[in-house]
Amino acid sequence: MSRRGGRSVRAHVGVREGRTVHRPDGELDAVEGLIYRSRKLRRRGDTRGALVLLRQACSQDEWRARTFTLFGALLSEEGHHDEAAKALLHARWLRQRAGEAPRAEVTARLLEAELAAR
Repeated sequence: MSRRGGRSVRAHVGVREGRTVHRPDGELDAVEGLIYRSRKLRRRGDTRGALVLLRQACSQDEWRARTFTLFGALLSEEGHHDEAAKALLHARWLRQRAGEAPRAEVTARLLEAELAAR
């Protein structure tokens, strides 16, 4: 590792002039990277792009309930109620199957609210 001015080169990774680039700590797997990029797009106002990335994340790992929950919640906000209900139903099933009862209850409440909004 080379040194310049007493500091290592690694000290500058992820830092730009005047501000820090906010990134989650540690390495991201492909699905978490898509979720991260989706949040960035949504923050910028590109909900369609965020939905595309979340749909891709759900396709890459069909056993991750968190991704389906995020996808269903965003679909619900955008008014795609049928697809949101399917995503939340799948997320609830995954939570129950994994033995995560409290999270399955929360997902079930989200699903009930979605079904009532139809």
